[in-house]
Amino acid sequence: MKRTLTINISGTVFHIEEDAYEALQKYMVILKNYFGKDDDGKEIFADIEARIAEIFTEKSGKKNQAITLEWVEELIETLGTPENFSEEAGEEEPLAGQKSRKRKLYRDPEQTVIAGVCGGLAAYFEMDPVVIRLIVVLLALFTSGAGILVYLLLWVIVPKAVTTTQRLEMKGEEVTIKNIEKFLKDEVNAVKESYKKMRKSRFFSKGND
Repeated sequence: MKRTLTINISGTVFHIEEDAYEALQKYMVILKNYFGKDDDGKEIFADIEARIAEIFTEKSGKKNQAITLEWVEELIETLGTPENFSEEAGEEEPLAGQKSRKRKLYRDPEQTVIAGVCGGLAAYFEMDPVVIRLIVVLLALFTSGAGILVYLLLWVIVPKAVTTTQRLEMKGEEVTIKNIEKFLKDEVNAVKESYKKMRKSRFFSKGND
């Protein structure tokens, strides 16, 4: 019987076999060195660590089975390594007709008017959120309130896409290190652009006169 250790990954405690622990630690060190010690790098690494915890939680199940070397190898293959990124960057886009990853339905916190239900449906069906909202309004008007009831049910039943993993799944993208990094960097750039536009706005200029 292999010796097992107890570790903490993103706030979750796991039991792990010794050889699996060594492989996982080596992988985590590679990721930490790749993303660096600045705030952006730490945020990306924290999201990757959270995804690792999710994967191992799903695998270990209710019996809290110890993490094996095979699991770690599968994890690395699924998430990828920094060495793979340059190779993947040169690959062509998927050909037309190829299957993409199945999207999951979440409420979209980035497209929220009331609860993000319409934004989530828009992401799931690849439609404009405005069109979905218009459909919901028309259903509410012409179904004697049944449309509102459906909306409220979806609000209660459908989870909000809070984590990076959930937001990638909502868009039908693979939850890999490369995609997690790209998603977070895109978010940071979007915030910076919004801030630049705000500084250039007349309202901001007047406030500093």
